Amino acid sequence: TQLDADGEAEAPTVPVIHSADYLDHRERILAADHITVIGSGQSGAEVFLDLLRNRPAGREKLHWLARTPAFAPMEYSKLGLEQFTPDYTRYFHALPESVRNQLLPQQWQLHRGIAAGTLADIHEELYRRSLHGGWPDTVLTPGVFVRTAGRVGTTRVELHLEHAQQGARSRITTDAVVLATGYRERRTETLLAALDPYIRRDHSDRPRIDEHHRLVLDPLVTGAVHVQNAEQHTHGVGTPDLGLAAWRSAVILNALMKKTVYPLPERTAFTTFGLEPRPQSRPQRTTSEDRRTIPRQLPVH
Repeated sequence: TQLDADGEAEAPTVPVIHSADYLDHRERILAADHITVIGSGQSGAEVFLDLLRNRPAGREKLHWLARTPAFAPMEYSKLGLEQFTPDYTRYFHALPESVRNQLLPQQWQLHRGIAAGTLADIHEELYRRSLHGGWPDTVLTPGVFVRTAGRVGTTRVELHLEHAQQGARSRITTDAVVLATGYRERRTETLLAALDPYIRRDHSDRPRIDEHHRLVLDPLVTGAVHVQNAEQHTHGVGTPDLGLAAWRSAVILNALMKKTVYPLPERTAFTTFGLEPRPQSRPQRTTSEDRRTIPRQLPVH
């Protein structure tokens, strides 16, 4: 039996739910003897904190597992957030495909981290429960992914774990699982099935999308198809960000109208992403008037 959000249908006495449904099943989850939360984003952190606050001290019986290398804060510095600007989007789009593929997983803290305040609340609650000499009965382990999962009888789930850095494997048995694992992106193939023979694809068989958020199609196709929130592999982590929605829409409308209907700023970030090519300056002849104004260099002793 593979672990997924529908596991409850196969094992009705074992709550295995997605974090989106947590509040609907909260009382049932809290009543379980041992609970496992999987996922290190904001949803996983809030679920873990709520469970922790509502479990008896010393008998919490909580596991929190994550694939990320740390339970880390969301990148929220002002310069860090400049990776959600048109400047960075243009820079990312111009990178080779192989570099973009390598870069995206490294940027998880930009959109999969945890609010610093939530992390502080979790640590404070754990610390408070350790003040009397004991440790709370909790296990928080990053860098772990669930290889497989299966039912144990009708009331428990066994998770087979592997630690990415150690290469070590282990297993735990739990009575309830909350999957704070995010959401699967819907594929565009179904919607664009009729255009499939005409869509140009990259080495990973994903649609190529140009700087105007337009599908790269066979030259025989005279129309254009623009997309939004389907181009993370070409435009980077800012693709689903609502803060860039107006800019993306303006880029698309300008492309459709073939003129500047909505003027867009040339620069949007203090950060310069990458090395800008600079024209080679040609040596200039120095006149006698210039020579008189150039200070003489003194030898350094």
